[in-house]
Amino acid sequence: MTAGRKTGRPILEIDDISLAFGGVVALQGVSFDVQEHEIRAIIGPNGAGKSSMLNVI
Repeated sequence: MTAGRKTGRPILEIDDISLAFGGVVALQGVSFDVQEHEIRAIIGPNGAGKSSMLNVI
């Protein structure tokens, strides 16, 4: 990921979220922000934790 120009005010800030089910780590140290007027996508293979991340948010 490259640092770019901020496009607006932050409307969502996620800092260091983690999620585990017993000994299975689904998310570890996820951080990002979404600026006003910015579009973000969550991509990855099946089982990567995309739905789990949205459920945590």
